[in-house]
Amino acid sequence: MSLNYETVGEGDPLLFIAGCGQPAVAWHLQLVPAMVGAGYAVTTFDNRGVAPSSSPPAPYTVEQMTQDALALMDHLGWDEPVRIAGHSLGGWIAEMLVLDHPHRVRSAALMGSANKPTAWEIAITTVERDLARLDHDLPPLFYATETLRYLPISDIQNDDVVSTWLSFTSDLPVWPNPGRLGQYEAALAWSTDPIRTTRWPEISLPCLVLAFEHDVDSPPQKAHEAAETIPSADFVEIMGSGHIGIVTHAGEVASHLIEFFARH
Repeated sequence: MSLNYETVGEGDPLLFIAGCGQPAVAWHLQLVPAMVGAGYAVTTFDNRGVAPSSSPPAPYTVEQMTQDALALMDHLGWDEPVRIAGHSLGGWIAEMLVLDHPHRVRSAALMGSANKPTAWEIAITTVERDLARLDHDLPPLFYATETLRYLPISDIQNDDVVSTWLSFTSDLPVWPNPGRLGQYEAALAWSTDPIRTTRWPEISLPCLVLAFEHDVDSPPQKAHEAAETIPSADFVEIMGSGHIGIVTHAGEVASHLIEFFARH
């Protein structure tokens, strides 16, 4: 198993863990420069299933991807606990690190991820998993249109925003198998696991639960309920943002991360 990674900056280490299908380069648009400017050595990596990291045969599990993150931390020689921040599927990986490997983590930000599963989340992930199983690439516009759910409804109702979004995302290559199927299998298994959310009270480390106002995948009210269950967790809601607030509202996200990690 080979993971593509990059470290930028100097200071205390900070690990960013990407979401489902998210290339690590997305962190570098705004968040990495902001955190480097705050004095951190920021490491990003592509999860298994996202090139140029390895894409072993599906299915994958969140537990396997957690072990991948641990292997990278070992490779980097991080013997002391470090700060971590995960988004979406990456937030689930961060959650597993906090629960099962607390001696490796100093504090964690769980972004767009800490929630009891919704009917929508299970349904859309099942559809994505089943389409990946067919291993047939639909027109690029289909995949581009599907990502519109990551935007606030007000943006989806704005023709200029939608046209700009589709012109950009329609040109992106289709995410290939086996990585696409592997990550969707991991996401669906996590979403339908009845046990995982019952473990939140076991968390003993400082956590920031960061939610986005218009996030349909991880609704803020569900994230707030999770934060109330996690002992001493901080809760922040980024107003006006959808699921990909780490990109569209990166400045606000960085501000909250900097403040939280400065205290923990």
